[in-house]
Order: sequence, then C-alpha cells, then structure tokens
Amino acid sequence: MTATPAGRLADRIDPAPLLVGGALVLSEGLLVTGYLGLTSTGVTQPRYLIYPFVWINVGLWAVYAGRPRVGTERHRGIGLAVAGAYYVILLAVAGNVQFLTAAEPYASIIWATPGWGPVLNGSVPGIEVHLVPYQVIGYAGLAYLFYANVLEISRGLLSGVLGIVTCVSCSMPLWGPLLGLLGGSALGLSSLATTYAYDLGTVVFLLTVALLYYFQRPDAPSVSTDGLA
Repeated sequence: MTATPAGRLADRIDPAPLLVGGALVLSEGLLVTGYLGLTSTGVTQPRYLIYPFVWINVGLWAVYAGRPRVGTERHRGIGLAVAGAYYVILLAVAGNVQFLTAAEPYASIIWATPGWGPVLNGSVPGIEVHLVPYQVIGYAGLAYLFYANVLEISRGLLSGVLGIVTCVSCSMPLWGPLLGLLGGSALGLSSLATTYAYDLGTVVFLLTVALLYYFQRPDAPSVSTDGLA
C-alpha cells in the first residue's frame, strides 16, 4: 500500500520537540496566570505578557536547532571568543551589563511578571548586572547561532573577522538604540521606536534568529577567504 503525502509527512515529524514545546508553553501560561492571581499586577497591554516568552522560547529553539559544525580546537576557540564577545555586547546595549570604574558589591532580586522577572541585580568592582530573563535567554540563542555561523564562515582569524563584518544580520539588534543618536530627520523614527520599542525589538529579534539560522546551514551562501588566510 502506498503511503499518502500526509502519511509521509507525519512519518518525518518528530513528536518529541512538539510535546516539549507544548508543555513549555502550557507551563508558561500557568506561571503567568498564577502570578497575576497572587499579585495586584494590572495588565493594560496583554501583548507584553507574551513578548518575553517569544524571546525565551525562540532562544531555546535556536540552541536546539543550531548545528555548529565540528572544527579544529583553534577554530572552535575563535568561534567561542567571538560569539562570547557578541553576547556581552548585546547584553551591554540592552542594559543588562554595565561596565563601571567603581561599583559597590551588592546582590538583589526584583520580582516581576514571569519573563520580565525575576531580575537578578548585582555588582562587583568594575561591572554591574541587571539580568532580565527574556533578554539573557534570547540573546544566548542568538549568540549560539552566531557561533555556528563563525564555524561556517571562518577558516582562520582573518576570514572569521571578514565573515563577521559581512554578516549584516549579526548587527541588527544593535540598530535600534542608535536611532536616538542620529537626530534631525531620524527623530520621527526615534519616537516611533520608543513608542513601539518592544514590538520592534521582538520583530528584529525574530528576523535576526531567522537569518542566523539560515546562514549557519552548510549549504547556505558563505564568505570564502581561504586564499587569504
């Protein structure tokens, strides 16, 4: 008996990730419902309850779906160093990490709506952190896909640097905060970005994940500089 197209499609689908994803979304919904029921938190913009979990779930998916190719130890070291720097830059631009010349050591937790909180605050001499869960996890997913991209495009330090410079998608999350610095005709864009900061930020985040996922595939277009390295 010949299998129908629907049957063949069902055979190719792995139910495990779907079950895990469904359980995760259900747990997040129950967590938010419980938090709102136990606190006096009011909700004026329901989408802001959803956005953090979009970042968290897509960030976790990026780690699951990322397929860094196996390279040499030196190759992997370059990838980890560059992706780590990229992660720290994203956290710094988002305000999760601040580098200070002097900071009194402290640690605290601010409870907030799940996804937005709990926010972990703390400092040691030279650095202060305000770790917002959805940004920490979402940017970790970006950094992991970025690592996979570095392993695809680099054949040494020179080609790795060239690949990062030409990887437009890697710098996309940094564009928004720069709008406020342009002035003049960009003031209208800056105002729009401020009003819909989280909406635009989420769209840019999803687009960046999509681009990084696409370009980390072995058959995707890449930068070739073997002759230069």
